[in-house]
Amino acid sequence: MFLRFGWVFVLLSFCTFSASGSSADALALQQRLIQVFEQNKDSIVRVKAAYTGPEKDGKKAVMLRVGTGFFISKEGHVMVSASRAAGAERVWIEYKGHQFATEPVGHDRLTNVSVLKVIQPPKEFSIISIDTTVARPPLGSIAVAIACPLDFDPSPSMGIFTGAEKKLGNKIFPTEYIRTSISVEAGQGGCPILDINGRFIGMTVASVPDLDASYCLPADALVRVRDDLLFSGHIIHSWMGFEVKSRLNSDDSNAVTLSKVIEGAPAAEAGMLEGDRILSISGRKITGVEDVPGAVFFTRANQYASVQVERGEELLEFSVKTRPRPEKDTVITAVDTTAPSSADTVVE
Repeated sequence: MFLRFGWVFVLLSFCTFSASGSSADALALQQRLIQVFEQNKDSIVRVKAAYTGPEKDGKKAVMLRVGTGFFISKEGHVMVSASRAAGAERVWIEYKGHQFATEPVGHDRLTNVSVLKVIQPPKEFSIISIDTTVARPPLGSIAVAIACPLDFDPSPSMGIFTGAEKKLGNKIFPTEYIRTSISVEAGQGGCPILDINGRFIGMTVASVPDLDASYCLPADALVRVRDDLLFSGHIIHSWMGFEVKSRLNSDDSNAVTLSKVIEGAPAAEAGMLEGDRILSISGRKITGVEDVPGAVFFTRANQYASVQVERGEELLEFSVKTRPRPEKDTVITAVDTTAPSSADTVVE
């Protein structure tokens, strides 16, 4: 609650300062926010999913989950939160007062992303284009969300970009998440996050209620998930077959080393050995165990990945042909021995 009032106070202070200094700046910001909303509101849908709950008095209960989604193609594909679509008996969208049936294309519970196909899309609607070349927004810059709170029409919310994290405590994320000061309760989960120029930054995938904040999955990660869901109905995670741990060097820097290389796995076949210090995977620098899942996340299965390691004083580079992740095996076991708790964290 304090954070909400704090944000309101900042906005009021800004408006007061602008009014006394340059009201034109405040009006320009207001107009820009209006333009961002007007340009994107026709892409937004309300998502409703019916789930069968436990029986009560001999009757099966039906639970309804509500969220926000947005069109991503002229063929009627909609991106939504998997927590609002995966495993549902029936999912439909509401768009401009009308209901439209959907069919699932695919779900990825790990990143909390689902893609639906509207069976008979509206005659006219807009889409949100996902551009992976858009740079990460600077911290402190304005973030704009457009969602369907409660039973209301698409509505804008404004906040700021507050962080970019790869882990929270001992929980390591599958890839980097962007944190904003925008709350996504009451049917707003799955909404798009844009910058002040109207460029798509990501989709909300998790709420941080203690901070009245949320995490969004960045555009490049969304495209990674979207493409696999559209192609095969599920995301195909790559697998190299090793475990890593982090240790603190004498110069206070972190070293990520292989604690185990699974026999017969791609890493072993390429020549990687226990004790090798990983420097990069597919061109992505590795400075901590939290960097490994993201590097593997963007490395596709059945393709060659370049892995640079340090073995003693020798710098080596291996070409590892990845495989699809075995369903019953983990991709990586990351052990951060520099953290207060050194419990194993399984990264899917």
